[in-house]
Amino acid sequence: MHSPHRRFSILKRRQNLTVTTVAFVAAFGAGAASADQIAIPSQDEWDSARQISTLPSGQTIGYVEMGNTEGDPLVLIHGYTDNSRSWSLLTPELADRHIFAVDLRGHGASAAPECCYTLMDFSHDLEGFLLEQKIETTDIVGHSLGSMTAALFAAQHPDMVDRLVLISTAAAMPEASGDWLWENVPQLPEALDPDGEFMNEWYWNPNPVPADFIDRERAESAATPKHVWMGVLEALTITDWSPNATRIETPTLVLWGDQDELFGEDAQDLVKRILPEARHETYEGYGHNMFWETPGTVGLMIEAFLSE
Repeated sequence: MHSPHRRFSILKRRQNLTVTTVAFVAAFGAGAASADQIAIPSQDEWDSARQISTLPSGQTIGYVEMGNTEGDPLVLIHGYTDNSRSWSLLTPELADRHIFAVDLRGHGASAAPECCYTLMDFSHDLEGFLLEQKIETTDIVGHSLGSMTAALFAAQHPDMVDRLVLISTAAAMPEASGDWLWENVPQLPEALDPDGEFMNEWYWNPNPVPADFIDRERAESAATPKHVWMGVLEALTITDWSPNATRIETPTLVLWGDQDELFGEDAQDLVKRILPEARHETYEGYGHNMFWETPGTVGLMIEAFLSE
């Protein structure tokens, strides 16, 4: 999910993490792999790297597997109308882990049924995906809609989550953001122009993002079926996962950019109240998609937290 428009902590860069990342990139550039390493796809390669998992429910889920197959599992969950490509800029910083970047139902390569698109549905799909992959416990990083899904999943299945990272999260849709979405989404055409005014506003960032990534991301988002746009919006309008927050037992890191106009400061105040034991970090001058704007610094913070 993205800001319809446009506020970093100084990070302690751990030398061993930087060395690990540089060594991986040097040894396993785009297209390279070894017995224990699945290369991180380039932007050109991302689509062909997608695999399909059929869940016990019959729902099919697209995903990209990468990183160190001997490393700890890490599941990445994207935002509203994004897909697994959303993580392509960040994953080089996390390549010591066995990464599964999933496409939520209705997004990317996953099937898009007419119903349903609640956090409960996404969480149920995630449980099925982990069972199909024979992953008993995992770290989870979620962004926006994906962070809300990750929080609910961690509350429902505390035994399956080791560590949790919530990027640009909220417990419920802020009123102003909901109003903006309701003013725009129902009016969207079935065939959405990826270079039109709405999509450029939806993918606005206060800092530069690589064009080779964002152009593809915007085009894939524009291809999201209209009923998925509406299904997620309808579900988010009545969503509030805060009553489940006390059931989250795993160590949790919450990251937010203070230029996030979708999930603003009031939304973060609520998250701090319901997750008082979590670590909360603010990226000053960065927006809703700060892990696209500064993937190196965000990646270092996430990797340090997951390694604690």
